[in-house]
Amino acid sequence: MKEATTTSDALLQRLSNQRQQRLRKNVQLLFLGLRPEEMDPIISLLRGARLAPRGRQILTQNDFLEALSERSWDLLICTPDREDFTAKQAIQNLKRLDKDIPVIQLVTHPDSRLLLQGLKSNMQAVVPLDEKELLLITIRRELEHLENRRRMRQAEALLNEAEKRCRLLMERSTLAIAYFDASQLLLANNSFSQIFGYEDPEKLKGKPIDFFVVHEDREELFEQVKTFTEGRLKELIFQLTARRADESNFNAHIELQETRLNHQNCVQVTVRAESLPETSKSFAEHDPITGLFNTEFILRRLDETLQAALDGGHDCNLMYIQVDKFQKVRSEFGTDACNHLARDIADTLKQELNPVHIKARLTDDSFLIIFRDPSADKAVELARSLCKKIADIECIFSKSHLPTACSIGVATITDASPGTHKIIERAHTAAENVKGGNGVMLYVPDKSPSEAPSSTKLENMRQAVVNQQFKLLFQPVVPLSYSSSMSHYEALLRLLDDDDNELSPALFFDTIESPELSIMMDRWVILEVIKRLRHELNQNAKHRIFISLTDRTWRDPDLLNWLAALLREYRIPANHLVFQFSESDCSINISQAKIITAGLRKLNCLVCIKHHGSSPNAEQIVKQINADYIKIDGALVQDLTNEDDPESPFDAMIEKLNSAGMITIAPLVENPKVMGRLWKSGVGLIQGYYLQPPMDQMNYDFFEE
Repeated sequence: MKEATTTSDALLQRLSNQRQQRLRKNVQLLFLGLRPEEMDPIISLLRGARLAPRGRQILTQNDFLEALSERSWDLLICTPDREDFTAKQAIQNLKRLDKDIPVIQLVTHPDSRLLLQGLKSNMQAVVPLDEKELLLITIRRELEHLENRRRMRQAEALLNEAEKRCRLLMERSTLAIAYFDASQLLLANNSFSQIFGYEDPEKLKGKPIDFFVVHEDREELFEQVKTFTEGRLKELIFQLTARRADESNFNAHIELQETRLNHQNCVQVTVRAESLPETSKSFAEHDPITGLFNTEFILRRLDETLQAALDGGHDCNLMYIQVDKFQKVRSEFGTDACNHLARDIADTLKQELNPVHIKARLTDDSFLIIFRDPSADKAVELARSLCKKIADIECIFSKSHLPTACSIGVATITDASPGTHKIIERAHTAAENVKGGNGVMLYVPDKSPSEAPSSTKLENMRQAVVNQQFKLLFQPVVPLSYSSSMSHYEALLRLLDDDDNELSPALFFDTIESPELSIMMDRWVILEVIKRLRHELNQNAKHRIFISLTDRTWRDPDLLNWLAALLREYRIPANHLVFQFSESDCSINISQAKIITAGLRKLNCLVCIKHHGSSPNAEQIVKQINADYIKIDGALVQDLTNEDDPESPFDAMIEKLNSAGMITIAPLVENPKVMGRLWKSGVGLIQGYYLQPPMDQMNYDFFEE
């Protein structure tokens, strides 16, 4: 990987490894009063929304208390009282145990009375049972709120720890530091008491701040403190004449900063007997080439700006200026030319912008502006003007005209904005997305695929089918404790956008109610897999390929006849194909699932149940469908990372499946620790990005050896 050479490269470097699989968010569900045929559609709905749900059915209070003791749960989904243990009793137990678990009640016939009763009972929502889209929106909202509450609690714990560490560092510091509230000194360190000629800092507690300055400077001190507090400044530096215990005086360099003590805001006062040279301070804050503020300064000011915006009423905008052809200038003319170019751009920024708007050079080829106006439209208008002014610069170096055009990204700063580096990344992303350069773009958060209108998603899918914008990838399914003469792969469908970027159809397809499209896509996959398999068989390869089928496809009455004709046409041994069925889909349509799997067996094809363990009805499904392979739900595999229980339910589940003669598969294997854990439990096959991500070819080295 190319080494980061600039500050922005380091700030904006991707945190995720390209070989790392994007894991779905685990969602732990408790179901109270719901029947299996009502639970599994909810699980399928969430899985289609890129979540990894795991459900557990609750029948009694003992079941409920046992479940609460086992893990942290995300949602309780209930119905009006069908069981002896009611939703009201469950909520009372949650309150008694101080458990933060949102409760959603599903009702058959919604009315205002049921809604009012539910909300009065401290339920978060009451949703009609058959309103799937509304239920999904409600679940997403409650999960988001729950995550925010958990993060808030974590942040409070970290803040408490940070306050303790700050106090410890303050007490040990050689700088003279004291904490004051509006009226008195709260805490001082030894250095503070010594600089004022006192032996014990404890004796200074309760003294007003003006106690430490001469009488003539007290009015000036109060004015500075008033400026600091009313202006909501993060720091303020000034000089006064301080008074020691023996009535002698000294010139004090005083710095005020905002801080916290015992969970309360207060002012940190740092006193130095000598002031810092102004030239040294100025040099430390400015870029020596352009005279603009430097990276350290702008990051500090941006952090303060974001903090002020949190309180509301302090919205503003961030501009990221990226010089379009900076690297070309560097390669053709050298560093001196780059410095000359940067100075000319900086001079233009100084000339065009009021000093109230903070301007800084972030990296060699980029600048930041904190535009202190809440209007995004004004920011974009100003950015367009700057873009034109910069492009018109006559920048001459060694008799050559240097290109000065730039791209400017604008990101709004509000009370909902993320942290410093993230807001810079937003503005940088907008600048990067200016096609052709020399333009302006306002950053607008992308809508997730699930938020796009269904009609748009449906039309996109239709166009993909018509234009054959599909691609097959293959991921190896590797033996762990299972021995086989055949190489196992799973076929994975990807859609190609206009730029040939690969998109998983699961990102948006599962929420589209179009059986016709579903069948069309599944048949395309089956046909392409059979063609590829025929080619591999001609090369004497022994491959067995897993193909996932949606429930809409396996309910198609013509599927088996169509598949049989394909197998005959391409002369494919049917046992080289393994058809995968989602456990929750099977639970919803168990009779149809039994029919299709029996038909596949007559063709000599093999069957796999995937997402095993996610449905509360998992054991019954395994008993009723005679599957050759069982693929464990990925959420269960992820949980093994932090589990060392020798009597784990996971091990018992694998042992039971192995005893029944089924071959077990563990997906989402992301590290060697999990792989070792799976081997001990007796899992037969494993699959994941740690072994190999999906590839164009079936060429896993392990199989070739």
